[in-house]
Amino acid sequence: MALLSFIAAIAVAAAAPDGPAKPNVVVLFADNLAYNDVGAFQTPPAAKDASRTPRTDALAADGLRLLHWNSPAVLCSASRAALMTGKYPVRTGVYPRVFEPDAAQGLLANETTIAEYLRGEGYATKIVGKWHLGSRPGYLPTDRGFDEWFGIPYHMSGGSLDGHVCGKEKDPNGTNWLPLFDGQRIVEQPVDLRNLAPRYVESATDFIDKNAASSTPFFLYMAFSHVHQLCAPRFAECQWASEHFSRTPGGFAADFGDAVEEMDWVLGGVLDALHVAGVEDETLVIFTSDNGPWTAEKSCSGTKGQFEGRWLKENSELGCTACPSEYAHAPLPNQPRRCVYPGTEYEVEGVHCGEDTGLGSAWEANVRMPAIVRWSGGNVPSGAESSEMVSTLDVLPTVLSIVGREVPKDIDGVDVKDVFLGQNLSEETGLGQEERPIFFWRDGFQSGPLPQPFGRFDVVAMKIGWHKLWFFTKSSHYNDDPEVYHDPPLIFNVLSDPGESVPLDPNEDPKYLPCSSAENGCRTLPKPFAETTVFLAEE
Repeated sequence: MALLSFIAAIAVAAAAPDGPAKPNVVVLFADNLAYNDVGAFQTPPAAKDASRTPRTDALAADGLRLLHWNSPAVLCSASRAALMTGKYPVRTGVYPRVFEPDAAQGLLANETTIAEYLRGEGYATKIVGKWHLGSRPGYLPTDRGFDEWFGIPYHMSGGSLDGHVCGKEKDPNGTNWLPLFDGQRIVEQPVDLRNLAPRYVESATDFIDKNAASSTPFFLYMAFSHVHQLCAPRFAECQWASEHFSRTPGGFAADFGDAVEEMDWVLGGVLDALHVAGVEDETLVIFTSDNGPWTAEKSCSGTKGQFEGRWLKENSELGCTACPSEYAHAPLPNQPRRCVYPGTEYEVEGVHCGEDTGLGSAWEANVRMPAIVRWSGGNVPSGAESSEMVSTLDVLPTVLSIVGREVPKDIDGVDVKDVFLGQNLSEETGLGQEERPIFFWRDGFQSGPLPQPFGRFDVVAMKIGWHKLWFFTKSSHYNDDPEVYHDPPLIFNVLSDPGESVPLDPNEDPKYLPCSSAENGCRTLPKPFAETTVFLAEE
């Protein structure tokens, strides 16, 4: 009998995997939260009593800060598609712009999401918050690998609210109410902002408690509705927060700081639920944001911090003005930056196009994201930081690698588990891992196969390590400044020059990137646009 027990013990030990068991996975994904909006990522880091993000800062202190995390897309639907699939959004049909409430489709049905992969590994899956990858049947989260969903189908400016009706550009009849879904059902329309954030925390907590009690591994995608602004034209009430953070009982009269604080509070609620359920150590937590601040929205949005995009400011026509969403430039002699909402008396001051280098552009303010990883039971270092270049594309392959599933070969992200586990912490250059490029696509070109203002969807910049190469420079969205083609590319070292101020001279710095073709002077030019259109037509 003793011999049988000994043999059984050996068999169990042999079957046990090396290292910790499959972790639970929680992805905390903010909406338009800039690098500089998080206290732990400010330069210098914000003091404890001055930071609006104390719980996020504490998460950073407990885990690994990733200082060179890149969003592979300039707008939120595309960024979320990259997170879900590990692929550039141009490959998944998520371009140009974002999915509006009347979109007939969403993320291509033949794509496999991280939720589907993890459900296949025995995980319970849930999304709380913003989806923005399709709002019709067949494209909802519960059609794409999530067992449960509680949240809104698109961004907070996607529909009207009680007491905050969108203008005619978004809601001509005053009936396009922002809905709240529970699974496949609309349970509230318009959504009540007075208690939305607490309900998000409650929904996430219930999911964590239920699966922790049954020892079921789970994937929670906490897709914050914060800090995206509300719809135009009522600029004075462009942000929102629930009653306990709002400045009025209505729940939407908040400033940007209130919205940031409530987002941080929701994050803290999720982390508290993990702790109370006893699964804190066995849960991989990943925090980041989809994109940066919508600069033209000014006080309704975050700040660019050190990522100024100064070169564009110094090389853009002074008369070019960027307006907030849905506003149009209507200058007066004494108000050269005046912007108005068409057909109304609403007016605000715009900004110089050269300063509009946030959301909708590929400048660092919009693609360099705050990011934190924590997994104390899985040897993620505590209180550390890494300068390795990683991307939202890398979440899917890295998570699948950690849970022991084969990583698909047809994706664009790479497995950066070694970075997460602190096995490749770079001291200065961020080039410890094998170099690979990250490409940044956008629309808003003056010509191309797409209708205006889109023009075409093309690569405007790429990164190799800390070197960023610009092929086309332009400000955000569909501002009047034309795209400028650079041959050879405009090159910045975004480690020593995060403000993208002074381009490098490749003749003085020959090691700025690997040499692609010595015979061609290390230059490989993009194909002429005519060839590209033929390629697109064949696709």
